[in-house]
Amino acid sequence: MSESLKISQRSDETQSQELARIGLTPECLSAIVLVKCKNFGDTPVTEVAQELTRQTTAVSSGDMTRAESMLLAQAHALDGLFATLACRAMEQKHLENMDRFLRLALKAQNQSRATLQTLADLKTPKQIAFVKQANVGNQIQVNNGTQKQPACARKTKRAQNELLEVGHEQRLDTRAKGATGSVDSEMETVGKKYRAAK
Repeated sequence: MSESLKISQRSDETQSQELARIGLTPECLSAIVLVKCKNFGDTPVTEVAQELTRQTTAVSSGDMTRAESMLLAQAHALDGLFATLACRAMEQKHLENMDRFLRLALKAQNQSRATLQTLADLKTPKQIAFVKQANVGNQIQVNNGTQKQPACARKTKRAQNELLEVGHEQRLDTRAKGATGSVDSEMETVGKKYRAAK
């Protein structure tokens, strides 16, 4: 098998530049992997790279036929893998083996679903609207009062939190006896002799 990649050198590049260009070409890298996997028998890597280049050119020009076919074929292969693994899981006598096969089967099923979702997105892409300015308000406050706001903001003294004080400069006593609740008037606070020491 001829695994050497033959690509014509451009007139304005050196041999090392040519090797760098070839080494970074996605089609060439994929062709080398595919040939190493022995999927093509004795087919030279150059012909595989040229076919990949034709396919990428078609996609670049807007022809998505190959990508759609590939996604559908992969979805079918994954669905077949799911069915095989699910059947193997049902044949198992031990719970651990059954669990392993079912996990793999459900992963294959999920990948098949994701592949079909990708195909659907490819066939009918979502419409995206680009808007220059969008003012979205979740909470709106409307003041329809007759009070006029001052033209300039004045510094006002902040009112102290009146919930924490009984009167001015007098704090609440949290140890004081509470009042009887209105829900159960028969229930009273604990008498002094039954209270805890501290």
